[in-house]
Amino acid sequence: MLKVDDKVIVDFTEEQGVISKVDYRYRQVEVEYSDGTYQVVGFHKVRKVGNECH
Repeated sequence: MLKVDDKVIVDFTEEQGVISKVDYRYRQVEVEYSDGTYQVVGFHKVRKVGNECH
């Protein structure tokens, strides 16, 4: 389950950001990056930092 303020890694670019909004209806999150920019991506394109598969 994704929540606001979770640290995430976005897609295959390995960029890290923080979730600023979660929209469960459309299965999307808004991610804020350290440079102040935002991006809206689907749940399938993000993973929580520290939840690496082994």
